[in-house]
Amino acid sequence: MISSIKSFKTNTINNSISITYPKTVNIIFGNYPYPEIIHNFIIAIKSNLDPKMENYSNVKGGMTDWHYFLDKPEFNNFITYLINKYQTTQPDLFEYFLEKKYIRDAWGNEIKPGDSLDYHKHTCCHGILYLTKGCDLILPELNLKITPKPGDYYIFPPEILHGFDTYEGENNRYSLIFNIDLRLDNLFDFKKKYLKKNKK
Repeated sequence: MISSIKSFKTNTINNSISITYPKTVNIIFGNYPYPEIIHNFIIAIKSNLDPKMENYSNVKGGMTDWHYFLDKPEFNNFITYLINKYQTTQPDLFEYFLEKKYIRDAWGNEIKPGDSLDYHKHTCCHGILYLTKGCDLILPELNLKITPKPGDYYIFPPEILHGFDTYEGENNRYSLIFNIDLRLDNLFDFKKKYLKKNKK
């Protein structure tokens, strides 16, 4: 659930929310309705936490390898679900997704009581699939907080500051994180074709 830290107006259409505070951004959100797959993701994270990654990044908690989920069929099915659901309503991100974009990283997080997430940004689109309930994610520049439920996902545009302070809950929180980036090879191919065409 998305809620404002302080009262202000938002517009919610087609499973996304447009916010102006102080800049306008579009956040895509929904719920992945497959609890057995959510459960499998949790087991996979618990079984594949990488000791070298604990407290290594902005996550002050447990992590899998950055690329752990990239070749996993259930994760690829989740991305296919997003493409099919949003290619019409969110074409800037999802139209011709496989031709223009790729999943650069996909990893799992385990947040235990006392852990935290340093406030940080990503240079590309950034997605979170929440696998359990847990602490709120704070987006201070947008005056928003996200209170997750199992199966909730959120996809943010680049350069959105987010994080949370010390988690004070009683249960571990699990989430699957992924970064979406542009396929630079396609951009280079387009440039080559353009230059070749305009030499004539």
